[in-house]
Amino acid sequence: MAIHYKKSLGQHFLIDKNIAEKIIRLAKISENDVVWEIGPGQGILTEKLLKKCNKLIAFEIDKNWYEFLKYKLSEPNFELINRDILDVDFSKYADNEKIKIVANLPYHITSPIIFKFIDNRGLFSSITIMIQDEVADRIVARPGCKDYGILSIKVQFCFNTKKLFKIPPYLFRPKPKVTSAVIQLIPKRQIPNVSDESLLWQIIDHTFQHRRKMLRSSLRIYLNKTDYQILMQNKDFDFSRRPEELSIQEFIFLTDLLTQNY
Repeated sequence: MAIHYKKSLGQHFLIDKNIAEKIIRLAKISENDVVWEIGPGQGILTEKLLKKCNKLIAFEIDKNWYEFLKYKLSEPNFELINRDILDVDFSKYADNEKIKIVANLPYHITSPIIFKFIDNRGLFSSITIMIQDEVADRIVARPGCKDYGILSIKVQFCFNTKKLFKIPPYLFRPKPKVTSAVIQLIPKRQIPNVSDESLLWQIIDHTFQHRRKMLRSSLRIYLNKTDYQILMQNKDFDFSRRPEELSIQEFIFLTDLLTQNY
């Protein structure tokens, strides 16, 4: 069955079985696990996952690869869904079991998928995914690093993150122009407390849109002139810093400072 790769869907399929086995080993898949795979494509991960887990649900947007896998794999513990993952209601396919995700994510929708993971974080016990190496660096970046930004903070607010290993382009078909990496996200047992989570994200988004500005300049829009002047006199926070210097906890402190006193 000849199937053409679709650049529009970001299709770059892993062809190395040893790497597939390594990913599954690091994901610690066991016979009791319910696993979701996103974009199975040719099924190199799919076949190996089926031998390890209790149940596998795979979401494939491409009708041709969906039909290919439907014909190729007919195990009773396999459910194949022909849907765009961004349109899927995760709760519809989740039961009482915590889910492990193992996937080679399409490059062009990596960030939207990860933000969907954040919104549904309570469903998962672990997320082990292949993504672009540069995006992996952004996710695991720490304050003060050039890669540190909105994605770093929002993911690390909910997950413990770890970059596991890199994968060179020649181990994919078609060969991508970038290096890939496997990262793992483990949901935190307890996310940090914050007085106003919506305001926290507003502050993070706004300050990083002006990341070269000091916070004393970026925060002006949140307060009237009098309250702003009072805030600037607070000795518990250094407003001459820039957003990439702040940890998640410091952004939370700043949010609490604004909501508690102004």
